[in-house]
Amino acid sequence: MKKRFKPSIAAIALLAALMAGCSNGSGQGEAEPNAPAQTDEARNAANSEEAGSSAKLSGEPVALSLFYYDKRFQITGDMPVFKKAAELTNVSVQNVAPPGGEDQQAYNLMLSSGELPDIIAYKTADLNTVALEGALHPLNELIESHAPNFNKFLEERPDIKKAITAADGNIYVVPFVQDGTGKEGWFIRKDWLDKLKLAEPKSVDDYYEALTAFKEKDPNGNGKKDEIPFFSRNPLIGVYALLPLWDSFHDFYLQDGAVHYGPYDPAYKDGMANIAKWYAEGLIDKEIFTRGNTARDVLFAGNSGGSVHDWFASTSNFNTTMSGSIPGFSLLPIAPPASSSGKVQEVTKRDTMNGSGWAISAEAKDAELVMKYLDFWWSAEGRTLFNFGVEDETYTMVDGKPVFKEEVLKQPSVVDYLISDYGAQLNIGAWQDFAYEEQWSNKIAIEGIKLYQDNGYINTEFQLPILSYTAEEQNRLKEILPPIQTYVSETSQKWVMGGEPVEASFNAFRARLKEMKMDELLSIYQAAYDRYKNG
Repeated sequence: MKKRFKPSIAAIALLAALMAGCSNGSGQGEAEPNAPAQTDEARNAANSEEAGSSAKLSGEPVALSLFYYDKRFQITGDMPVFKKAAELTNVSVQNVAPPGGEDQQAYNLMLSSGELPDIIAYKTADLNTVALEGALHPLNELIESHAPNFNKFLEERPDIKKAITAADGNIYVVPFVQDGTGKEGWFIRKDWLDKLKLAEPKSVDDYYEALTAFKEKDPNGNGKKDEIPFFSRNPLIGVYALLPLWDSFHDFYLQDGAVHYGPYDPAYKDGMANIAKWYAEGLIDKEIFTRGNTARDVLFAGNSGGSVHDWFASTSNFNTTMSGSIPGFSLLPIAPPASSSGKVQEVTKRDTMNGSGWAISAEAKDAELVMKYLDFWWSAEGRTLFNFGVEDETYTMVDGKPVFKEEVLKQPSVVDYLISDYGAQLNIGAWQDFAYEEQWSNKIAIEGIKLYQDNGYINTEFQLPILSYTAEEQNRLKEILPPIQTYVSETSQKWVMGGEPVEASFNAFRARLKEMKMDELLSIYQAAYDRYKNG
């Protein structure tokens, strides 16, 4: 008889702390019961499946309970992608997550209820935490015996296998994995450069010269100095994007096998001092901390935004959307400007895993069937369904490859349309195909990604992989990391806005980080990375 998962006293205390002050206003209906175990006949039918085939996983229809919470897009069994999956596998899902509220609150309520669904989809780090308390079913043997597609993938990608292996040596989560490395890049108004007879900036000094010219020389031609040379739709992250121009970084990173924290490095002083200087000179949007997610739409539509560091696909699309209203509008990706020491590198990259996935709960009635269902999404048929939707509804096959229909490509947001109307591209344990994004990205975006990838600008060894931590390490991280992150964010914003001189206060800043257990934090990350590297 399976033991019902009960959160530990520490876990319950943590849940209470996280939920303090949250509203209880929304009622929660009864969840669908867990699916019954398979009959012997059904199990025999499922066991006849071979890797990559579309044989049904069960001889009779089975419904699995699922927790999947998203503020904008909730999984329902009626979504065409999941209906098609049920048709192919004889297995459907019934989402027990409540509508509304916050994701952490919904997740905590599910855990504290004492009744776990068959499948839990959430953040990998959180899932690995409760796994160590017995909430999840270890997947190692199930993957070898009942997941031929996912097992084959792990054999070909040992780096992924290492990354998803928890500190106790078990795998608990089937992750969301994505192709490609190109993510973000530098964009500049090429039409403004041409008007001012400026060459494409190749270095931080060139970039400074271009931004200064944008501010002073009226490239939009309206007779006002209303241009905003550099801006971002992400408040502090947008400012941090400039740090590599002075060989600095805002987060944890790797160098020669050692874990570092950018704000703790001496180079952070130089980076923040220069950013504060640029802000004071009007080269950085004065509203960068408040303008928000619509910054690109507002500033490009107003013909006032000059340069940005952002995603290739969505940023390149402004060349299309602005072409009718701003004659000659040309926003092109450029190589990363060389830093003050001459480095040409892009420190952002498309994460191999986005930190989400799904797992089998310890209370699943038939873990073997659930594993087979999770594995279906890694078959050729399941992967196409996840990425492109339903054949003849969202795509057709052309020369053996799925090609989106015009109805899909003309949507304002292809991704939102695929998710909301079909259930494709949700944050489940599946393998995202970069080909889906290529089809709705314009030529400029594809050329930008190619520019960065072909020239080796993307520093793929810079960012930390997803790491697993022991229970003790997780507890210390929860205690140490959040206060440090808050302190760094608040101090950095104060520096940028001129509230405090960087040079005069940086030593005290580093000393405060040390008092906040920065060295212990680095040792935890280093130990986790060493396990990953040597695993």
